[in-house]
Amino acid sequence: MENSPLISVICLCYNQAQFVIESLESIKNQYYKNFEILICDDSSRDNSVEVVDSWIKDNPEIPITFVKHKENKGISKSLNELLNLSKGKYIQLLALDDLLMPDKFERHVTMLENAPDNYVLVFSDANLIDQNSNLYQNKFLARHLSYLSLKSQNYYDMLLDKNFLPAMSVLMKRDPLVQEGGFDENLTCEDHDMWLRLSRKYDFLFDETVSCSYRLHPNNSHKQKNVMNEATYFKTMIKHKENPLAKNKIFQHLENIYLLKALKDEHKIYYGYFPVASFPENCIKYNLKPIFYRLALALDKTWAFLKSPY
Repeated sequence: MENSPLISVICLCYNQAQFVIESLESIKNQYYKNFEILICDDSSRDNSVEVVDSWIKDNPEIPITFVKHKENKGISKSLNELLNLSKGKYIQLLALDDLLMPDKFERHVTMLENAPDNYVLVFSDANLIDQNSNLYQNKFLARHLSYLSLKSQNYYDMLLDKNFLPAMSVLMKRDPLVQEGGFDENLTCEDHDMWLRLSRKYDFLFDETVSCSYRLHPNNSHKQKNVMNEATYFKTMIKHKENPLAKNKIFQHLENIYLLKALKDEHKIYYGYFPVASFPENCIKYNLKPIFYRLALALDKTWAFLKSPY
């Protein structure tokens, strides 16, 4: 591709020594060669730093920036640090246990370069692999969606319902990412928040060809994200409080936590933005026993029936 735009590959590493080489090699083996690699080791406790240093020494022809944290700063701060150092027109995120298909950059740059300006990123499905790089039968999207008929469009409403984008499949424009202020450093689920903020303004391209592999293993973040910090969920979704779909989704989530007797501060976050709409909601706001909430709901239904029995 003539005048090939630069891709900045932002790589995070934390205790991933056994996977680092395979991941970095999947970048090196791209057919598309105009890229830089920016790596942050977020204070790994294994020998990840030594493994990365050795690979960098063996690949002097590749422009690489390696940031080594003495203390763990977390995903969002590490991403922003590398984003600020990046020079590319496009950004690729990669945890150094995941893999990229060799034609990913070539295909995705072509798609974005030929797309209208309202498209900010391209994503695809991802293979699922185990710690030995063996393929699982299912793919990433099938774990999150009950249907697989996706297309290039706006995904804001779908993302309000759930986060289904494989982050390692995404190639995105750098400028809108920077204009959004980078990743929210107060959140632990940084990718969902960013997809929501971008989809509020832009559309996403969908590539029907699988472009990457997501590794499932005991030490990666997939298990933690399945039990996402509830306060993070509310802080993410409350940014979209003006959207009725978001409000309903947040309340459903709040109600489920309440009925499980697992409320912490989520009700304070919610009712800090939304007024109490009914007597039953007072039970949630003041964290009364769920039996009172169920009783209040029953009384509301009875009263509604008496007012209009037919």
